[in-house]
Amino acid sequence: MGGDRPRRPWGSARGPTIGVVVAALIAGLLLGFIGGHLQARTKGRPTPAATPITTPLPVGVAAVRATLSRCAVQLGHTLQLGIEIMNQSDQTVVLRQIKAVLPLGGLREIASQWGPCGSLPESGPDPGPSSLAPGETGWLTVTLDVMVGCPQPLPVFFKVSFVQAGRLVTADLDSFSDLGQVPYNNCATVPTGQ
Repeated sequence: MGGDRPRRPWGSARGPTIGVVVAALIAGLLLGFIGGHLQARTKGRPTPAATPITTPLPVGVAAVRATLSRCAVQLGHTLQLGIEIMNQSDQTVVLRQIKAVLPLGGLREIASQWGPCGSLPESGPDPGPSSLAPGETGWLTVTLDVMVGCPQPLPVFFKVSFVQAGRLVTADLDSFSDLGQVPYNNCATVPTGQ
């Protein structure tokens, strides 16, 4: 009894357990080496520079659009029409020119300006271009000489040019399909419901 060593219960399984551990360690080292080698190859390639994330407008969509706000002011035979516009892009746009489009005649453009509705055009030099920050609104107005007795059936459209992303863009804005809703002294009022 004295010469025998006590037997440990885990002693017989020690050899296979160590073998499995060593095999798993070698497999892990090999996989780590291969993965590191592949990753080093992709890191050596140049990556494109990070650019700010912007949401560009779809092709053909202008940065400036008309809101639903409109106004009109009559002074004698002169009629000033205005529409509110909005910059729907994520960049500032520089407004350049306003032009009235008068497909049926009867009106003649006298002046146009960037500014609040109802303000009369100032005499003197053009104040130059204005700008709209992203999401900002502003007014543009056109002053017209009325050459007919009642301008109610006449349409008036606005064409505006502006710089968008470094390019000059011209847009036709939804304006006045006719002047039926615009009060004008020489026009007879039609009772509602007729």
